[in-house]
Amino acid sequence: MQRADPQAERFLDRPYASVQLLLLAAAGLLGFGVLMAVSTTIAASHDATGSNAQSIWTQVIKEAEFIAIGVPIFWFALRLSPRVYRVLAYPMLVIGVAALVAVLVPGIGFGVFGARRWIDLGPMQLQPSEFAKVGVLLWGADLLARKQQLGTLRRARHLFLPLVPGVALVAALVMLEPDLGTTSCYMLILLGLLWMVGMPWRYFGFLVSLIAGGMLLLAFSAPYRWQRITSFTHPFKDARNTGFHAVQGIYALASGGVFGVGLGQGTSKYGWVPNANSDYVFAIIGQELGLLGCLAVLALFAVFAYTSLRVARRSADPFVRLVAGASAVWICGQAVINIGYVTGLLPVTGIPLPFISAGGTSLLASFFVLGMLVSFARHEAPAVSAARRDERLGRRSRLQRWLRIPVPKQYAPPKRRASVAVAGRRRPVVPSNRRAAPRTAPTPAAKPAAKSAPGSLRQASARTARGATPLRATGTDGPRRAR
Repeated sequence: MQRADPQAERFLDRPYASVQLLLLAAAGLLGFGVLMAVSTTIAASHDATGSNAQSIWTQVIKEAEFIAIGVPIFWFALRLSPRVYRVLAYPMLVIGVAALVAVLVPGIGFGVFGARRWIDLGPMQLQPSEFAKVGVLLWGADLLARKQQLGTLRRARHLFLPLVPGVALVAALVMLEPDLGTTSCYMLILLGLLWMVGMPWRYFGFLVSLIAGGMLLLAFSAPYRWQRITSFTHPFKDARNTGFHAVQGIYALASGGVFGVGLGQGTSKYGWVPNANSDYVFAIIGQELGLLGCLAVLALFAVFAYTSLRVARRSADPFVRLVAGASAVWICGQAVINIGYVTGLLPVTGIPLPFISAGGTSLLASFFVLGMLVSFARHEAPAVSAARRDERLGRRSRLQRWLRIPVPKQYAPPKRRASVAVAGRRRPVVPSNRRAAPRTAPTPAAKPAAKSAPGSLRQASARTARGATPLRATGTDGPRRAR
C-alpha cells in the first residue's frame, strides 16, 4: 500500500483555513449581490426614458458606494484583537440605543410608507437598528462571558438577568419604528447567545415559546401583519391581494428551472416581484440562475455557518466562542427567514438577505461582523504559531502579504482574579498561564562558566569526600535530601 505524502496537508489542517473559508464564503455572497444589483438595474433601464435615463444606474452606484465604505470597515475590524472587542461592547451598545432613540425624533429620522427607520446623512441613509445588532451581540457576549468565568450561570436568574430585559428594551425601540422583521433578528441574537452558553433545554424551550408568543401578539396587533401570518399557508386563495408577494416569488422560482433563464433575462423583476433588489432578491436568483444558483447561495451560507462555529470551537476564550456562535445564528438565521418567506415556507417579514440584498446599512454591519470573525480566526493557536514561525524565518505567507495581517500576539482569555490573605489583608493574585518550572538544587556545574568542567567535577568530588549528602530530584516538587 502506498503511504500518503506527509508533506501534503489537508486543507482544514492548515493554520489559516478558517480565515480562507470565511473570505471565500463572504466573497461568493458579495459577488451574487453585485450581480443581482446589475441585473435589476438592467430591468430599470428598459423602462427609463428622457429624464429618468440619468438615474438608471443609481442602484449600482449605491451598491458600489456601500462596498467602498464597507471594505475599510472590514479592514478596521480585521486588525482589532478580541480584547478590544470586549472593551467596545458597552460603548457600541450605548451608541446603538442612542441612535434608535434619535430615529424616533421628528427632524432627525425620516420614514417611508409609515415606518420611521432611517437617518438622513445627505448622500446616504443609515438604519440604526442594523448597527444596534452589533452592540447587542458584543454586550450580551461580554455579559455572559463574565458570569461564566465567575461561575454564576448555574442559577436561572443569572442566565436571564439582565440579558433578556436588555434585549427586550432594544427590541421595543425597534418596534416603535415599527419593524417586526428586524425585531426577529434581535431574538435570533438572544437565542444564539443562550444556546452557545449552554442553557438547559427546559429553559431554552420556555424562552422560545415566550418569544414565539410575543411575535404572534405583535403580529395580531396590526391587521396587515396578521394577514401575512394567515395567508402564507394558502397564498393562492387571494393571489392578487394578501398572497401576492408569496405567489409571485413562487412563480419566479418555478420559471427558472435547473439552469435558469440567464443573467439579466428574467421577467419577474419587471414590476411583478415586489422589492426585487432587496426582500425578494432570492426569487430573482432562482429565475435567472436556476436551481444551481440557489444551491450555490445555500452552500455559501453553510460554509459561513460552519466556519463561524469552527472558530468558536477552536477558541479558549468564552467571549470569542459566544460572539462567533451567535454571529452564525444571526447571519444564517436571517438568511433562512428571508429564503423561507420567498419560497412560501414562512410568513413574509421583509428582512434583507445578508451580503446580497440591496441594503446599505445591513451590508456595512455584515462587513463588520465578517472582519470580527476573521480577527478571531487569525488569533487561533495554529495561526499564531505559523505567523511567529514565518516571522522568525523572515517570510510571510501569501495571505498575510495580501491582507497585510500583522503578526498577532499570543492571546489568552482573561481569567478570574483570585485573592489570598496576606498579613490581614487580601491581595489579588492573577494566575499565570505558564507552568512553574521545577526547582533544581544548585550544582557546581551551574556556576559561572569561568571554571572548566574538570574543575567543577573535582569540587563535587571534594564535597562528597567531606561528607556532604548528595541531592536527588523527586519530581516537580523540587529536590529533597536523600535519607
